[in-house]
Amino acid sequence: AAFVYSMNYSLGFMLVHVLHFTIATKQPAMTASRIAASISETQKGKEQNLDGLADLCVNVFRTQFIAILGNVALSIPTAYAIAWVWLWSTGTHLASPDKVALLVHDLNPIESLAIFHAAIAGVCLFLSGLISGYYDNKCLYNRIPERLQQRPFLQKLLGQDRLSRLSTYIGNNLGALAGNFYFGLMLGSMGTIGFILGLPLDIRHITFSSAYFSFAVVGSDHQLPLQTILFSLAGVAAIGMTNLVVSFSLALMVALKSRRVRYRQCWPL
Repeated sequence: AAFVYSMNYSLGFMLVHVLHFTIATKQPAMTASRIAASISETQKGKEQNLDGLADLCVNVFRTQFIAILGNVALSIPTAYAIAWVWLWSTGTHLASPDKVALLVHDLNPIESLAIFHAAIAGVCLFLSGLISGYYDNKCLYNRIPERLQQRPFLQKLLGQDRLSRLSTYIGNNLGALAGNFYFGLMLGSMGTIGFILGLPLDIRHITFSSAYFSFAVVGSDHQLPLQTILFSLAGVAAIGMTNLVVSFSLALMVALKSRRVRYRQCWPL
């Protein structure tokens, strides 16, 4: 089951990248390094004040908020439609009454470990960013695109033009593809790792949590109490914020240390 879940996530995330989209919650790892670079430039006196850097931070936070909003605004109605189509085509709910109770419980930020599990997902997001950087560096250092073009088997199989395009694509995208793949592995196997170790390990991601809410609403025949709905929506919002805050904080910490920026430089900002 862990392997199937992992492949579902990994191949889905890679497909998103191949289609020139992006996983909204993966932005913190990218934006944190940009902020750290700006702080470093300010520290070295390349900028006279922090106004430009402050504007950058505001834009980053605004982008993250819109990413969460767009994520929820699309995943909730899409999952709702899928649940209705499933009910119409099979005559049974996608989520049974027991499953509905479990989904609602897992979204409750007070009665469940939703926030803790969302923090674990944030760590996975952060690690996927590091993995992407590692493979980008590896691709450049080992000259992987150039070495691919020298393989006689690939030259015969694809032809020189296709092989050249493939090599260029891999050179530009290997890090992103690897990061998405390993991110899917971490999300898909975390629950199984927790089961094996006897620890309460799992993940909560805002996209999945939003979809689970829709499945629970349809599965209960729209009979969820108002209090349950409000708690579930609050849980979805808290999960999304935890995903972003944890991954962004870890990424910014590493980016600042990599540029030898002192933490006291952040207080004026």
